[in-house]
Amino acid sequence: MSLSEIGMQSYTYRKFSVQELVDQAQSLGISAVELWPGHLPPDASEATVEEVLAYCRESGVRICGYGVVNLSQADIRQSLAFAKRLGVDYVSVDVHPEDVEGQREAVAVAEELGLKLAIHNHGPTHHYSTPEDVVRVIEAYPEVFGACVDTGHFLRSGVDPVAAIERLSPRVHAVHIKDFLDERTEVLPGTGRLNLSDTLRALRAHGFATAYVIEYEAEPEDPTPDMQKAVAAVREALAGLE
Repeated sequence: MSLSEIGMQSYTYRKFSVQELVDQAQSLGISAVELWPGHLPPDASEATVEEVLAYCRESGVRICGYGVVNLSQADIRQSLAFAKRLGVDYVSVDVHPEDVEGQREAVAVAEELGLKLAIHNHGPTHHYSTPEDVVRVIEAYPEVFGACVDTGHFLRSGVDPVAAIERLSPRVHAVHIKDFLDERTEVLPGTGRLNLSDTLRALRAHGFATAYVIEYEAEPEDPTPDMQKAVAAVREALAGLE
């Protein structure tokens, strides 16, 4: 994997089939996808999983992550074993802060399988709104349990993503790159309140080791024109770090 690998969260293409979103990733020059369970659930048939994995291999698109998985509602072993089969670097997760039993099971299974878990923050009113909300849970566990920094949702919560990365490192196991003008208005990365270069620089400075995943939710019917601009912006920002 390149240190400048760009990926996308497949939820961006939630109105498309998994094969269609892989086609779109390939057309965008994206080599990695964090696969949303809505595109490929853990209980998918053997034939379906094999078909998707073969299609990804043929397209040159790897599955870098899986999620977001709600561990407080899912069969933890089934979900994490499924993610392991997909060959992911990490699983982005939600787990209720008070669900200590679920947290312990998830960490034990993740350690057994060699997976990293990354708590996904989800903006104002969510139980993971700030870096401290995440720290209060993960600090009780080994480093395998970390964070997926969603830059847009931290902006919505009034948190500087760079400060969030500093606070959560070295446990930033994943990133969702998105940008907002205010709590409701999503825009292309780097055109709102997100300092794209500083964010990527902070990730790299702390040894970030997987794909820089773009998630864009604003145009579900046809995200590609905006995704072309988003990929170009992230690629340019990464090139500026060389």
